[in-house]
Amino acid sequence: MTAEHETHEMYDGTDALMAAITGEELPAETRADAAFMADHRRATADVALLREQLGIIGNALAEDARPQEEPAPVRAPRNWRPVRRFAFGSLAVAAVATVLAGMGWLVVQAGSGANEDSGSASGAKADTSARSPFSSPGYLACARLVAEGEVTDVEQLPGASEQDRITLHVTRSYKPEKAEKQLTLVIDEGALQKALHKGDRILVAVPQHAVTPDYVLVGEKSIAGERAGLGRALPESAGISCE
Repeated sequence: MTAEHETHEMYDGTDALMAAITGEELPAETRADAAFMADHRRATADVALLREQLGIIGNALAEDARPQEEPAPVRAPRNWRPVRRFAFGSLAVAAVATVLAGMGWLVVQAGSGANEDSGSASGAKADTSARSPFSSPGYLACARLVAEGEVTDVEQLPGASEQDRITLHVTRSYKPEKAEKQLTLVIDEGALQKALHKGDRILVAVPQHAVTPDYVLVGEKSIAGERAGLGRALPESAGISCE
């Protein structure tokens, strides 16, 4: 573990994951740290996904709690409804426990994040949620740019070994519906699974109030697997306010 990595995980006493969970406002000096902010944006997306899952479970429990109409005289055995309700309630409790366990995992990671190397952090990010951020209405509601296209130029920023400046020829803009055909983006290496090259096809998402993407998919195969979920989630995101 390097001192530089410790700084990215814990900046001036502020932990990126705990800040995302509590929603506390970050100091200006902390916001100026690009690597820390990349960690913070990824943590915010993970927390948003967990909150969304809790909302789905809560709605399902509320639906089950509504008064049931009396069945017709000809009906299934009397013990059928209680058994069904018990089974559903058990599943719901198990689902809540699973989500809460995920929240507990996040809190544990917040306390021990400074002791993990960058490779472990990358693997944890991949396993944090079964759902992709691109399929999450909550995540998309807080994104200012979601677009795919072809990389036409890659340049490492002088004095910033962990950042690349790329030129993206946009072939499809999801949010906003219309975007410039040529975009210049600064990408943190922490958002990438592999280095970018000219000719790569990518799908990027940039959060509100951010200048760098926090999620980048590389390759047509990876992008194709996200288009259906993205197409479903994007209309739903229009009715969600971003806090």
